[in-house]
Amino acid sequence: MNQKEDYLKSMGVDVVAGIANMMDLETYNEMLDDFYDSFDEETSAIDSFKNQGDMPNYAIKVHAMKSNARSFGFMKLGDICYAHEMASKANDINYVNEHYDELLKNIEETKQIISNYKNL
Repeated sequence: MNQKEDYLKSMGVDVVAGIANMMDLETYNEMLDDFYDSFDEETSAIDSFKNQGDMPNYAIKVHAMKSNARSFGFMKLGDICYAHEMASKANDINYVNEHYDELLKNIEETKQIISNYKNL
């Protein structure tokens, strides 16, 4: 483990699993850049579907974010997205609305962790 990987571990990221999922550290870093760059667009789409009450498309977007987050070792974000995915599939708009700020907060925390990691 190097300083950058140690940082991710200290932030609760399962970096060992993430690197294993991406085959190696170089691929992990390249793909992590793409994941980071997609946050604003994906968050905007999630927000739009939530505001429209479009739970089927909301479920698709949070499912994708969940899968990506878990692939990189961001299990907390993955778990929050999973809860939103299950609620939206059940058409539980109340859950989505009541827990939406938690989702946004964790997306921002994850973006900050990745930004800090990239700048180490």
